[in-house]
Amino acid sequence: MTPRGADRHAWLAIALVALLGTLLRVGYVGTPGFPTDVATFSAWAQRLAEIGPARFYEPGYFSDYPPGFLYVLWVLGVLFQGEPLRLAIKAITIPFDLGIAALVAAYLWKRSGRRSSVIACALWLLGPGVIFAGTFWGQVDAVGTLPFLASLLAAGRKRWLLAGTLAAVSAMVKPQFGLALVVVGAAALLTYVRTNEWRPIARVVLSSVGTVLALGLPFRSGALELIGIVRGASETYPFTSLFAFNIWSIVGDFWKPDDAFFAIGALLLALGIIASCVPLWWRRDTSALLVAGAFTVFAFYFLPTRAHERYLYPALALLLPFAATRARILVPYLVLSLSFFVTLVYVFTQYQLVSAPGYFDALMGSRGGQIALALVMMGGAIAIAILLLRGEASMTPTLPTVPRVALPASLASGGPPRRRDYVLALLVALAVLATRGYRLDQPRDMYFDEVYHARTAFELLAQREPYEWTHPHLAKELMALGIIAFADDRVVGHEVPPPDVTAFAVSNDGVRVYGDRQGRILVADRGGAPRVLFTGPLPALALGVEEDTVYGANEEEVFAISLADASHRSSHALPTSRDVTAFAVLSGGRVVIGTSTLTAIYPAVTSDPVRVAIPSIGVASKPDGSELYLLEPGGSVRVVDPVGGIDSRSYASTGPARAIAYALGPNRLFLARTNEPLLDVIDLEGGHREQVPLANDRTGAFASGATALAVVPRTQFLYALADGRLVIAETHGASPYVALPTGATRIGVDGTGDTIVLPGPAAADIVETGRHALAWRLPGVVFGALLAFVLVLLTRRLFRGAALPAVVGGLVLLDGSMFAQPRIGMNDVYVAAFLVAAWYFVVAAHRPRRSAEVDLLAAGVLFGLALATKWVAAYAIAALALAVMGITALAWAREEPGRGGPLDLFKGRGLNALLLVGCFGAIPGLLYLASYLHWFGGPTAPYGWDLVELTKQMYWYHSGLTSPHPAGSPWWTWPLDLKPVYWYYAQSADGGAAVIYDAGNVVLFWGAFVATGWATVAALRARSISLGFVIFALFAQLLAWIFVSRVVFFYHFFTALPFYLMALACALVVLWEGGRRTVVAGYVALAVAAFLFFYPFVSGVPIPAAEAGIFFILPTWQYGCQFYPTFTCAIGPASDIALGSLVTRLGLPLVLAAISIALWRVPPTRIREWIAARRS
Repeated sequence: MTPRGADRHAWLAIALVALLGTLLRVGYVGTPGFPTDVATFSAWAQRLAEIGPARFYEPGYFSDYPPGFLYVLWVLGVLFQGEPLRLAIKAITIPFDLGIAALVAAYLWKRSGRRSSVIACALWLLGPGVIFAGTFWGQVDAVGTLPFLASLLAAGRKRWLLAGTLAAVSAMVKPQFGLALVVVGAAALLTYVRTNEWRPIARVVLSSVGTVLALGLPFRSGALELIGIVRGASETYPFTSLFAFNIWSIVGDFWKPDDAFFAIGALLLALGIIASCVPLWWRRDTSALLVAGAFTVFAFYFLPTRAHERYLYPALALLLPFAATRARILVPYLVLSLSFFVTLVYVFTQYQLVSAPGYFDALMGSRGGQIALALVMMGGAIAIAILLLRGEASMTPTLPTVPRVALPASLASGGPPRRRDYVLALLVALAVLATRGYRLDQPRDMYFDEVYHARTAFELLAQREPYEWTHPHLAKELMALGIIAFADDRVVGHEVPPPDVTAFAVSNDGVRVYGDRQGRILVADRGGAPRVLFTGPLPALALGVEEDTVYGANEEEVFAISLADASHRSSHALPTSRDVTAFAVLSGGRVVIGTSTLTAIYPAVTSDPVRVAIPSIGVASKPDGSELYLLEPGGSVRVVDPVGGIDSRSYASTGPARAIAYALGPNRLFLARTNEPLLDVIDLEGGHREQVPLANDRTGAFASGATALAVVPRTQFLYALADGRLVIAETHGASPYVALPTGATRIGVDGTGDTIVLPGPAAADIVETGRHALAWRLPGVVFGALLAFVLVLLTRRLFRGAALPAVVGGLVLLDGSMFAQPRIGMNDVYVAAFLVAAWYFVVAAHRPRRSAEVDLLAAGVLFGLALATKWVAAYAIAALALAVMGITALAWAREEPGRGGPLDLFKGRGLNALLLVGCFGAIPGLLYLASYLHWFGGPTAPYGWDLVELTKQMYWYHSGLTSPHPAGSPWWTWPLDLKPVYWYYAQSADGGAAVIYDAGNVVLFWGAFVATGWATVAALRARSISLGFVIFALFAQLLAWIFVSRVVFFYHFFTALPFYLMALACALVVLWEGGRRTVVAGYVALAVAAFLFFYPFVSGVPIPAAEAGIFFILPTWQYGCQFYPTFTCAIGPASDIALGSLVTRLGLPLVLAAISIALWRVPPTRIREWIAARRS
């Protein structure tokens, strides 16, 4: 490589680091930061803008900063107000951080080489402590550190006038940065003492005094006023340690009165600063000045009381040139830098500004942990000091170069898939369809965020305003297509009822019960002929079935008849004869009779009723019978305690109604209007009311309202008879989306048969009810199969090894999150499939079958579909834009502009830039806009918003979603599967339970965590583009969540998960080809065992309720899962699980794993010999 090319490579690396560092900082600008500090700076900026600097320090107004930084705030206060001002203050350190990095890089470029400059930029701009103290916190240490550093570099070049000026500017930013004046002044003074040269000290004194006075003049601050500010700042917090992990944090703890220690600390500080300047007696070059400056910062942080946590910040900048060049300095520097970051996080946890993991609180919350960290920091500082004093204070590079390594041939670049690759991908996709499709209709009702996404799919069909407008809607449109195609809302059969039916009911297990005009009670099994159970004196007016008993009422009495033995009949007189307007049977055999004057609640048929002075024409109740809802003739609803008959609350009428039903899932009441085809919906949580028309484009027009309502308990769907049709509505969104013609006059629910029975004059129609969940979930499973299909082909495109695609496919099949996510009606699997497919065509463009341009167009379309599904696709598009710029720059650095491949902007004399902008800018944008076209101007436009307003509302919703959530988890926990998301829990009467968590396979996740670290290093050392792409795509989807301030969940990791598993597959293949086949076989067997063990945990397969907690292998997996009153679970802790249950549950998977490993260790020849012996 030519020197010019080497320079270009270094410039490119520095630019890349600077861009990444800037993006990291910009991402944190919107966070709250430390509210007190940010609010104080905002108030000072506004004050300066309003009254100017001359009156700023008026008596009684608090300000402990000298004028230096106030000039910056003055400018910001003039330019911005309100939230823009807060954001500007948070962002102000970004140019100063870039300035520090540029200053050190420029200094090292000629003295230590290009590599040292790049390393210095990376250490500073990517340092977590520096980022945290800047844009995350909202503090301004970088503003004072830049002139501090620059003053020492100027003094090292003997530019004393500039050095004095810069040191004075530094001191005027914050008092602690006055250490720059101490070091520069000491160097100038010692120059006079050793060489009798008086000009340096004179220039330093004149320039520094002049600068201080000039900066203070507009603020009317002379020497005495400035001394007063410094004194006031030091006296504001008279405590041992203000979260500085120094000797006083050990001796006296944090924030304790320092009366007994202040003098000692002051003496130690004076001695420390003097000692820090002693090396300048022998050397006053740049290295010696940086050493002395760093030592004074150490002294100011570790020795006095009243030291703040951030006082160590300048030392990290002053030591940066040594860390970037000297191998022995780098390690203690990193220890000190990371420890500094931990202390800042600790401060935020103490003010409850961030939530830290339990182990962090346990460690740092103890005195032992705090003392240990203080000792680590002091040890790091001492180690650096000793090394610098013993010869490491030099800019001669000693960091070893990292040799390039070779990867196995299987990880070499791949190529277009062959026929066998397509066959393999198809087999994996079919396996995904089969395994994820099994029991897909369970649970039958909506769970977790299906109540948003799947609900909205029904709202789109019913032309209702979408409830879930906070994401793009393409996934919900696809679910709606699944509902149309697979819901199977149709009449699937007919039965012949007896003639002259006066009453009808169906038991949960399908027994039909009829009453006729002859007074007979007839029963029929599912599909069977009616038979007479009992003949009474009067025809039944109403019937109901509970357990094995038929309950009913005629004009004179309420009665109960055993289905097993009709001779077991009991009865009780009605409150008033010939007056039955409503009837219901509650759990436990409680019977409710409504009349025109009152409502009677019979605890048992043979008992006297509880009389409630409320007339009712309709009755509904919660399934457990805990609340009774009485529909009054005028349309109002009264809520009554069924035990004592106490009227607890009411809902006023919005119009006459004649039928009522209760849906448990959304906790809503539905009323059928008498005079118009409307449903009156009452939300029992907040009392919200709305009126929903039965008519829409899918259901048609109605001449009259509904006459009967029923809710299917399994699915929570509402069925209404209206105007000769059965209208089916989803209850969470109250969305009538289909209507079936029928001549029925009554409705019965066959629970276990998943049907609705609709008896009419001539026949009873049977309508399927159990396929709705399958319908809205099946598209997700199809996209899960598509994701697996494309991921296998992408692996083949990236890598040469024939086994790698098969390994990736196997890992997809064995992962719990890859299993659970496609089975729920949410949008994550859709966007993940689109993104993986888009990346496939981006990769394919580099070795196209026909045309790279066609591949790029296909990628742009898929990115657009992903963006129309969920905004996280923007992360991938932004990452691709960065890749395009990086590839273009790399080709330029190699002095081959335009030859960087299909993503090179300069290809085709710059015409390729137009293609790339069109493919990855225009096409995704147009597809996103096109996906909303039919929303606007129609009934599905939410709240009448246009697209601009909708986009604003979407952003504000997500940015404001900061309330804690029991299942929320920070981004860094996802790769280790530290907190899976609770989705569903239900118990059955027989002691069984079904549970669904979104949890990854811990064996795969923990292995992939190590594999990702290896792959990152291996990609860099081997210069592997394919392996680098895997890491790039993974981090593009993961790291963007660092800056998201809203509550986030483990399932947000799903778009990164395909590449996480691909990194694991690469590591397994390398181990396999490296002779570690037994290790790989054992690991895979253990992963299979883990999948089998956790299968009920991610699938909802019923297990004994007592064993539901057995899957909580980590403390962080067990948490309170009541998200709102109707969404709770009661899973016992793992400590309640019997040892026998644990052994039983673990036994089979572990035995199978052990057998697999044992068989693997047996040579194939031995196996063939054993089989032959068995046959003989």
